[in-house]
Amino acid sequence: MRQHHAAVTCHSSENADRFYTGILGLEKLKTSLLSKELAEILFDIPMECQIILYGNDDVTIEVFITNTRAFDSDPFVHLCLEVEDKTDFANRCDEAGLIVKRVSRGDATLIFVKDFDGNLYEIKEIA
Repeated sequence: MRQHHAAVTCHSSENADRFYTGILGLEKLKTSLLSKELAEILFDIPMECQIILYGNDDVTIEVFITNTRAFDSDPFVHLCLEVEDKTDFANRCDEAGLIVKRVSRGDATLIFVKDFDGNLYEIKEIA
């Protein structure tokens, strides 16, 4: 089994581009429009919205551009991403004004980052 993509919500395409292209370095692969009718059938949300697909050879993230926040009620929801250098990545996120949490746990440091719309990411270093 292999994961095809993860889906998140952002408030604007500008925020999405800043994080997924600017910070994560992903390519904008495709944009499309989710119709109000299909959104209601699939997600019980009768609202049209833009969808942007970002990715590279290893990860694909589907971003729904909408004013609603699907994950506000579940504080544990997050995606875990592996990067080459998690310290450098966290520093770049700091410089971009993102919320970065660093927690010492034994000999390791846990790093969690919130994107411009509050989506939460756990950051691990590629082993």
